[in-house]
Amino acid sequence: MYVGFQLDTEQQPGPEAEELKSLVKASGIMGMSDKRVDKARDVYLYTWQITDNGKEHSVTLDQLSVPEETKPLLDFCMARSKNMLPD
Repeated sequence: MYVGFQLDTEQQPGPEAEELKSLVKASGIMGMSDKRVDKARDVYLYTWQITDNGKEHSVTLDQLSVPEETKPLLDFCMARSKNMLPD
């Protein structure tokens, strides 16, 4: 299954966009690089693709590598995610 979530905070301002901006900043994700546990099997992978003020950043973490400070951002995104594959 492939699920995803997209929110353009420039096109859709409001409380949800402000919350997302705050979570991105608090998570430190813009300074992270990909991280996965080498021997882990059957784990979820989470990929974020973020553009902030023209700066693009992508990071993939497995569920074992998500730092505590990033979990609120993950929860926010997962609560809004939907199946991205066609039926």
